[in-house]
Amino acid sequence: MARISRRLFLAAPALPSLLLSQRTKPRVACILNTYFPNSHADVFVSRLLDGYRLNHAWHDPRLETVSFYVDQFPANDLAREQAEEHGIKIFPSVTEAIRMGGSRIAVDAVAIIGEHGVYNRSPRGNFMYPRWRYFDEVTRAMREEKRVLPMYQDKYFAYDWADARRTYDRVREMKIPFMCGSTVPLSWQIPPLNLARGEHYTELLTTSYSDLEEHGYHGIELLQAMAERRQGGETGVASVRWAKGAEVWNLAAKGEWSRDLLDAALAKRVNPVPPDAHDEPQAFLIRYRDGLRAAVLHVNSMTRDFLFAARLKNQTVPVATCFYIQLNLHNHWSFMVRNFEDLVLTGREPNPIERTLLANGIMLAGLESRLRGGTWVDTPELAISYS
Repeated sequence: MARISRRLFLAAPALPSLLLSQRTKPRVACILNTYFPNSHADVFVSRLLDGYRLNHAWHDPRLETVSFYVDQFPANDLAREQAEEHGIKIFPSVTEAIRMGGSRIAVDAVAIIGEHGVYNRSPRGNFMYPRWRYFDEVTRAMREEKRVLPMYQDKYFAYDWADARRTYDRVREMKIPFMCGSTVPLSWQIPPLNLARGEHYTELLTTSYSDLEEHGYHGIELLQAMAERRQGGETGVASVRWAKGAEVWNLAAKGEWSRDLLDAALAKRVNPVPPDAHDEPQAFLIRYRDGLRAAVLHVNSMTRDFLFAARLKNQTVPVATCFYIQLNLHNHWSFMVRNFEDLVLTGREPNPIERTLLANGIMLAGLESRLRGGTWVDTPELAISYS
């Protein structure tokens, strides 16, 4: 099995100096499912347009957003108002948005926010957001013109594994400076955990809440962001299982996951604990190829935080923290906007996109296990090794 080395891709070229000398700010096209209050488009694009606060300091926009493609316009649409306010044109297709209505690419970077909106669910239960279509249209235009633009894709790659894998493969083939994934691993650790890279974990656990697919994914990518730091680096995932209700606790009693890790994680909650609506817990159990065990506990009745706990080799007491998100202010999204600005200005990827590929696959395998009634699902396609 070939090992993926990020060193091959971190040296992507920065924007040409001629481009930066001709314009004050690089220009961005935003490709959106929909744009309404508190949607992913709102919490990302609005900061991209107007600037943001981060760690008590104000940051003016370093990029200029010049075009939109918007797939759906709900009654509480913000896209039209924001476009009018900022002098942005909304185009009827993805390709027209990146070409600004002309015959050639007319922007310097692309942000794809393929989240939210009215879309069907797949048989597995994940929303069929058209992320692959957006990505494919953008990269086809790049190939036609033999030009590569820095790109951001919100959250995971695709609701189908074949599309997720070919998204990743095309990024690497074309050497696209690329960032993707969840905002949660970027957020504040309360208390700071400061685990060194190369720690020897024996078991990991994260929590999530709300919709299993939409929010459970954040718990999965948080898990992977910590797992990849272990001694020996990432070696891939062997199998995944979903469980629900009493079976979750039965599996803990059988030693499939450790209840004391959940207790340690819950002790670090920051946001108010929700009223107990007696929602049944759900879990994704993950078995890594190197023997590491992990679980993502989806516990609506217990938390509104994304929590992390780990058991370290030769330590009996787990370590834990809260990856704190501001539920109403959403200011943890400022980290993602900052990273996108840095990507466009330097061409350097802020985190390994292999993390998102693997987390995408874990989520799809977990939903497949649910579809099959909770059996273990072997994942040879997730023999993904990276450092």
